[in-house]
Amino acid sequence: MEKIEVLQSIRAARRAHTQWVDKAKSLVNGLSIKKEQIPLEVTECEFGRWFYGDGQILLSFFTEDAIEKLDNKHKELHDIYMKIFKIYFSEPKGSFLFAFLKRKETITAQNEHHALAYLRNLEEVSRELISYLNIIEKKLNTIDEVTFTKYV
Repeated sequence: MEKIEVLQSIRAARRAHTQWVDKAKSLVNGLSIKKEQIPLEVTECEFGRWFYGDGQILLSFFTEDAIEKLDNKHKELHDIYMKIFKIYFSEPKGSFLFAFLKRKETITAQNEHHALAYLRNLEEVSRELISYLNIIEKKLNTIDEVTFTKYV
């Protein structure tokens, strides 16, 4: 990959992540969202597919610890979102197959309060993840093309 392609892939991953968070906000704010619109697993969302695929090129330029921090933030986001998801969607008894989940017809005021708290937490973790991406992008911008191609 060329440097410009890596930078473009980071920007696309950031946009996909932001859209994912916006859909979570829509769910909490009462807008109609289908469960399929917000992937639950870290490897199913667009950001996750990038990160665990082409994004692994970042290991050539950054320490494993730096990439692990980004990975941990991503996993934390999905953990928080799962808490929100469970407020709005019912699990069938004895099964964790999300394909058969139904949206709950009524949500208690207490559960709405919890969902809003989880959403604030999700937004904070999202800001942290985006700040890591921004740092990565800035550092890649400082690497000249010749040095970049030596790493790839």
